[in-house]
Amino acid sequence: MAGHSHWAQIKRKKAVFDAKKSQLIGKLVNAITVAAREGNNPETNPKLRNAIERAKEFKVPLENIERAIKKAEDKNLNLEEAWYEAYFENISLLIKAITDNKNRTLNNVKSVLNKKGAKLANPGSVRWSFEEKGVVEIYKKNENDVLEFMDIIEDIKEKNKEILMLITSVKNLNELKNKISNKGIEIFDSYIEFFSINPIEIKDQEIKEELKNLINELLDLEDVDEVFTNAKALTFN
Repeated sequence: MAGHSHWAQIKRKKAVFDAKKSQLIGKLVNAITVAAREGNNPETNPKLRNAIERAKEFKVPLENIERAIKKAEDKNLNLEEAWYEAYFENISLLIKAITDNKNRTLNNVKSVLNKKGAKLANPGSVRWSFEEKGVVEIYKKNENDVLEFMDIIEDIKEKNKEILMLITSVKNLNELKNKISNKGIEIFDSYIEFFSINPIEIKDQEIKEELKNLINELLDLEDVDEVFTNAKALTFN
């Protein structure tokens, strides 16, 4: 497992939260509802817990969160997770959306891809090359303090000069977070994401900028929540 290239609408839009507050809250709430369909207890459903924590990060009221969880019980609710796979040059893209109309979302995604010179790929042709993992970020100064948890930590990666990424399975994410917290170690962030098995480095600056623009336009779509790629780390301003 290698590579870390993940962009989420809720992260990228943080600086302009006020300008798109309602759209952002809608994405966060929908993510909770979809996750809650796999179980309404965040202690046993890491995806739900992750979605709730993201919502809290953006000050979504507790009643909205509870309502979103309750909404998952509505069998008539046509809200679901949708995945799209694409290629741009020799770069793989994995696109996650939450939608109540797959046809609309597919058309919107295809429109952006075509506009930017990318193309939709056959289902399964991209996703096989990504692994879903849980991530806990801690400050590098605490690295030695978490070595006792290597029974559930699969890998440790350097995110930057200050932050380390502790990689674990999705099912062990909450356990790892609890162990770290109980030891009094500060957690910088935690989330679930897809890692590229075979990341590639983009040396052509023009292609790199075009890829960043493509990702930004995809994330601006109403239903698109996250974009994963096998390109090695890109920097977004």
